[in-house]
Order: sequence, then structure tokens, then C-alpha cells
Amino acid sequence: MRQVFVLNNAYECVSQTSLARALMLVEAGKAEVTKYGPGVVTSARHVFRVPRIIRIFQYVKAYGRLLRYSNKGVWERDDYTCQYCCKKIEFRTDASADHVIPRSQGGRETYENMVTACMACNRRKGNQTPQQAGMRLARRPFKPSMSKRMAHVAREVKQLLTEEWEMISR
Repeated sequence: MRQVFVLNNAYECVSQTSLARALMLVEAGKAEVTKYGPGVVTSARHVFRVPRIIRIFQYVKAYGRLLRYSNKGVWERDDYTCQYCCKKIEFRTDASADHVIPRSQGGRETYENMVTACMACNRRKGNQTPQQAGMRLARRPFKPSMSKRMAHVAREVKQLLTEEWEMISR
């Protein structure tokens, strides 16, 4: 299934959507095609050029949207690297999301209190803070502004639009 990038009316990348949904938004007058991709799609009555990027007419906030906590989000933020021993974790089954301040000591399950840990470091730390266990964090945990996937999408859209604008300005 082809994915289409979605921009808000300020030309900020807000998401990706399916080709079918993108065509539906354009046909309903809720969006316009900013850049076409290769190929066409045919229906019983129409032939449509395949959009690569669409711009919706409604303003949608691009950044600062609620990023819900997930272990996967912690692992992506930390690049699948143990924040105690700095070992790269090869398999997701070997990764754990560790509470910096344990729940038993009032710690919560938030991005600011969770880090990626290998199983050995997680066991060693146990139900203690890093200081109590004599361990140090590689970096302080933080809440990412967007998922790694969305950051990649935003970079890709920026590159596509830059190429398009350079072609137009020639």
C-alpha cells in the first residue's frame, strides 16, 4: 500500500495516510495535491495521478501533539542502547524499559522516568535508583517531541519539497 505525506495548511508535515484516503480527501475538496508521484490509479470512471504529498486546508498542529508513552517510544528515543552500560541492544526481546525512580519509591511510567536497559543492567539495578545501585545514566531521560518515525517522515517531506521548489525556481 502506498503512503502519502500529509501537510497542514502551513506546509508542516503532520502525518502519512493511505493512497485511498488521500484521494478521498482531494476529491472531497478537503485537500490539494502538492506533489505527484509516479504512476496513475484507475477507477471505473476516473484516472487519478498518484499523489506523493497532499496539503489539507484545515490547520493541524504539527508538533507538540500528545505523544503517548510506550516502551517502544523509549527504546527508539534511546536508539536501542542500554542507558547504564551503553551496550547496543540487538534484539528487542533483550531490551527492557526501566524506571529510573522505581514505582515502589513513587516513580511513574513517563518518558522522563523511563530508560532503555539491557536485562543484565535491569536485574543489577533492581528496585533501586541508579545512585542507590551505584550506577550512572548515560543521559537524562526526556520526552521526545515526536516519534522517530514521524521525524523521519518530516525530514523526507522537507527534502521532497526542497527539490520541488528548486525545480520551480530554475
